[in-house]
Amino acid sequence: MSEEKKRILDLVRDGKVSVDEGLRLLEALDSSAQEGLSASGRHGGSHGRMLRIRVLDTADNARVNVNIPLALAKVAMKFIPKDVSKQLENEDIDLDQLLAAITESTSGKIVDIDSEDAKVAIYVE
Repeated sequence: MSEEKKRILDLVRDGKVSVDEGLRLLEALDSSAQEGLSASGRHGGSHGRMLRIRVLDTADNARVNVNIPLALAKVAMKFIPKDVSKQLENEDIDLDQLLAAITESTSGKIVDIDSEDAKVAIYVE
């Protein structure tokens, strides 16, 4: 069993997501794997497209690396709490439009922040 599937099952076991939500995440993960197989035939790669997020806290050298299959990212958007979605809307951030731009864009870096406190890079591969 893949590590991603184990994490989803742990979320269900811990009550952080419902059984139905867990099932949708597992289905999206399987869909992403199928997309990756078909993409490998078209592009010579071995995986589907991924959203990669890299954060480095320069104060204490803490690192965060997150890799999300784009197919799973589409499903995960449904789990964003309504109050967070509302706050993003108030900041004129349309998550659906952002996700559409990410999934339709070519591969490459889409965010690159380098400040005194942190370095953030978000890219699609």
